[in-house]
Amino acid sequence: MYPDDTRKDLATVLSYLAGRSLSREEIWTAMELRRSTYYDQLEKGTLITADNLCTAARNLSINRAELLARYRFIDPEEIAALAEEIRGHSPPAHQVHPAPTLTGVAVQTVRKRPTMADLRSRPDAPPL
Repeated sequence: MYPDDTRKDLATVLSYLAGRSLSREEIWTAMELRRSTYYDQLEKGTLITADNLCTAARNLSINRAELLARYRFIDPEEIAALAEEIRGHSPPAHQVHPAPTLTGVAVQTVRKRPTMADLRSRPDAPPL
């Protein structure tokens, strides 16, 4: 579905998806990084992260899911299955990926934030 761009230069991929040639300055600005941070992460090989790609995509008006799929942060088949699910069709059984399970992790329930009406003074608390 989407090509594997993991070995391609980020500037090339972003320029292609943006539909115009992007300078390095436009890229680090779109990623909301300082110039020095951009080059430091580029040198260390830590520039291409899901967070950096999402930030760049949002600021360049690029489809985030497509960019993440091109760099294989999201499996393209998962995107297709999700699109079908959103449209109201369930994908064929052989394409359904089981949801990840939490092992050894306590799952917390989400509590509703108390409102002013829910608050009561504590009888054991000293007066102010």
